[in-house]
Amino acid sequence: MSSLSWLAAATLAAAPTLAQPVTPPPAARPAPTYSAPAGAPPAPSARAGTPPAPGAPQPAPGAPQPAPGAPQPAPGALQPPAPVPGAPQPPASPAPSAPGAPAADAPGPEGSPPASGEAPPTSDEAPPAPGEAPPAPGAAEPPAGTPAEPAVARRLSTETWSTSLLDSELGPPPEPDRDGVLGGGSVPRGQRGAIGVETSSFTGGDSDVSGLAVALFARVPFVEHTFLDVRVPFGLAMDERTDAVLGNVMLGAHHVGRVGPTLWLTVGGAVGLATLSGQTHEHDSYEPVGASRAYWDLHEYFPSILPVHARFGAEAHVGPLIARAQIEPVLYIPLGRNEEYEIAIQHAAELQIGHGIGGGVRVQGMAMPTFENVGIRHAVARNLYVLALEPFLAMERKAAFIRAGLLLPLDEELGPPLDHTWGFHFTAGVRTD
Repeated sequence: MSSLSWLAAATLAAAPTLAQPVTPPPAARPAPTYSAPAGAPPAPSARAGTPPAPGAPQPAPGAPQPAPGAPQPAPGALQPPAPVPGAPQPPASPAPSAPGAPAADAPGPEGSPPASGEAPPTSDEAPPAPGEAPPAPGAAEPPAGTPAEPAVARRLSTETWSTSLLDSELGPPPEPDRDGVLGGGSVPRGQRGAIGVETSSFTGGDSDVSGLAVALFARVPFVEHTFLDVRVPFGLAMDERTDAVLGNVMLGAHHVGRVGPTLWLTVGGAVGLATLSGQTHEHDSYEPVGASRAYWDLHEYFPSILPVHARFGAEAHVGPLIARAQIEPVLYIPLGRNEEYEIAIQHAAELQIGHGIGGGVRVQGMAMPTFENVGIRHAVARNLYVLALEPFLAMERKAAFIRAGLLLPLDEELGPPLDHTWGFHFTAGVRTD
């Protein structure tokens, strides 16, 4: 009896425990799913796992399937609810990395674009620009509220300005022109092409004789540093009457060559047209006109000749100083009733201070070694040398020029200056190159 009593007591004690419901084991966490990038081929279907036990509840259509090898839920265990269509889905956990592949959260190589679906970094801290050292550990942070400068803005502020579209269109800046010289010193401004007018006036101190010479001239660029020259001289002689004459028109050319950093040589010549005749004009209609320049370029107002004019010149620049020298022999070939060949050698030297605006003095001479006997009546006969002095002011610009001087003859026949005769010399024009 005692054994039966003990067995009954044990049964009664265990009955409450057996009557309580069995708690199912916790449901297994669904295996992480892998979201393939857009456009990637679908991954191969995984081998189906062990089918659920008979009588076990089936998963709802569309519910995630457990990954192969994952523990199956026990019979009777609660299943996770099926996703509701249209409801936001929780972010998928990243798939495990393949052996040897970089981790999903490892930073990609510098400059690589973000993967599809991956948001760009939102950190306010910009990566260091190329060539910029990263901040040292423990360095002071910028003060709060100061926005960090983006790397693109830094690159634009330090690099883009030097290669802007405007700079690429304009090209390298031209070299500045030297004062008084165009094209970096290739041709002096006074030797450039031009179209202008040159006038000279003459007044007798003890007589009523006066003369005015007007010459239209042009220096037209032909090839590099070579110019075509044209001079058309006119004249007015005023004594008891006024006579107008057309002088000998001159056609020629000259070349300006650079032989040193600040030295230029000029070589050229011209031939005249015999447009002034001693048979149609009296001597007093052209003599005062030639005297208005102290007989410089006398061949332009000497009748019944065919002039052949040669030109040699030099110009040197030394700081603000400009020195010029010229020597020009002229051959007088006789025409008509004139039977005498004549030779004249005109020469001059001048010194100018200042390039754009300056002033100086010119000394010119007219040597006439064969004028002891001339075939045409002229006041210059038996006058073998004429010397004159001309102080002047000049202004040279890229587009125009002006020069004015007071011509003072020093020889016995035309001088002394400001007593017997004097003249006013003026030149102006515009540039053609």
